[in-house]
Amino acid sequence: MNKSADVNIAVFQIKKVIKDIRDFSGDWRHTDTFERFIDILNTHTKQLNLPTFNFEKFHYSSTGKTINEVGYNSIVNHIDILEEMISDNVDNYQINYEKTVRKNKNTDKKKVFVVHGRDRETLLETEGILTRAGLEPIVLNRMTNNGLTLIEKFEKYSDVSYAIVLLTPDDVGALYEHGIQFQSLSIHFRARQNVLFELGFFYGKLGRANVCCLLKQSVEKPTDIDGIAYIPFNHSVEEVEYPLLREMKEAKLDLRII
Repeated sequence: MNKSADVNIAVFQIKKVIKDIRDFSGDWRHTDTFERFIDILNTHTKQLNLPTFNFEKFHYSSTGKTINEVGYNSIVNHIDILEEMISDNVDNYQINYEKTVRKNKNTDKKKVFVVHGRDRETLLETEGILTRAGLEPIVLNRMTNNGLTLIEKFEKYSDVSYAIVLLTPDDVGALYEHGIQFQSLSIHFRARQNVLFELGFFYGKLGRANVCCLLKQSVEKPTDIDGIAYIPFNHSVEEVEYPLLREMKEAKLDLRII
């Protein structure tokens, strides 16, 4: 959940508690009931850096079992002030949050996640192109683990603006139909399953305009992306260096060249 959503939830909870306090029809001045409302209210006002309500001895009756008139009036005054403050506070928070998001996005404009299979030469060539262009290639198996599971590590380092997916002939596969013998299957070269998984992940996370597929010769295209733009090459990624850089420039990456 992002911070903007957290703010909206906190505002909702504050308004709900204020309404509960004002609309409570029972003997709500009973200490337990009153303190429960205030605890909830303070939890969420702290999230927005708004003032909390603190109980004083003179807020209670002589028995300590109920809130007296002074205590009642104090909390009513407090929630009146909160309602006046909350709008400006949230507006300022949203402005600061949006500035932070824009700053982070500008920073990430140099990070490019490289999804790859077993073709090490293709990976190294792609890293070289990115480095020469002043970009930072993110290759998962080069990143530190920090005790994370594989999927946690992937999620951590996928916070980028752009992804390049290398579809290289690493596996073979075929359409299996009942009764067909293995010898008669039509075998095709395919990218690894993890590559296809990560391709789909980045399409969903970044949008198609921020994902570039490089398709090496003889690799079967996944049917789900048939018709999606990709850049084919025969032997070396350097064959398509210029169109790759052009795609990244169009995506507003912070390139050093062209």
